[in-house]
Amino acid sequence: MKFLTVLIVIFWYRNWIGEHPARPHVPFGRYVDWFRSNVSVPGLRFGLCVGVPVMIVLLLAAEIGSWLLGLPWLILAIVVMVYCVEIIDVEARFADHAVALQALAEDGDLQSVQMSQDAFKQSTVYDVFQSLYPALFWFLVLGPAGALAYTFARDYAATLPEDDDEIEFVQRVVYWLEWPAAKLSGFVFAVVGHFGACFDEWVSSLFDTEQPVARNLVIAACAAAGDEERDATVSELVETSLAHNVELEDLLLRTSFGWLGIAAVVALLGF
Repeated sequence: MKFLTVLIVIFWYRNWIGEHPARPHVPFGRYVDWFRSNVSVPGLRFGLCVGVPVMIVLLLAAEIGSWLLGLPWLILAIVVMVYCVEIIDVEARFADHAVALQALAEDGDLQSVQMSQDAFKQSTVYDVFQSLYPALFWFLVLGPAGALAYTFARDYAATLPEDDDEIEFVQRVVYWLEWPAAKLSGFVFAVVGHFGACFDEWVSSLFDTEQPVARNLVIAACAAAGDEERDATVSELVETSLAHNVELEDLLLRTSFGWLGIAAVVALLGF
């Protein structure tokens, strides 16, 4: 059932057009605000906001797992995963950035082009990763409750102000929830991209727990998409950046199929 859920969710993720069907209708922010105004102990507040709904889903999934050949569990898993997955129009992002780079080619300088390209790669690779793969990883490990735990922890962190007492703790929790999924994603980048260069980068950062997840992901993704030359003129830099981005976009779109392969292996192993 896990593989079938992943197959359905990835198909939906790749083809859905328009507003997310679930997230705008689930008032998670108001739910957090209520606990923030009524629970003064920081760690307890996080546990109640994230842990309680996760435990409910965990117990519900365990209870209905054997009903009607697992069909109720499948419905629950699809509903939870659809909520956990964010929709990102990857093609539109790359098209908009291409227009921005072409504008810089006319009146920009080398530094502005490079800063724009680096910032785009950093945000896009990490956003695409966060939109699906950590939730997918924890779904494969713990079922619907695992995906919900990551999503609620990340969404909870997003509601905290920078000076909140919980911010450091919650960000660390999110980091460790993303870390194993990022390592697997780096390996998938190697499999679906330029294996040799990416695999070397993946191995060198495999046990790195100091650098941000986003940094290691971008390095692996760029290696998998091929080398990006730093040319001497603005027009040449824009041209090589656009060519590199075509490879990077294709890599990010193919990565979901690599994760589908991981789900198939998990199913064959009987988990």
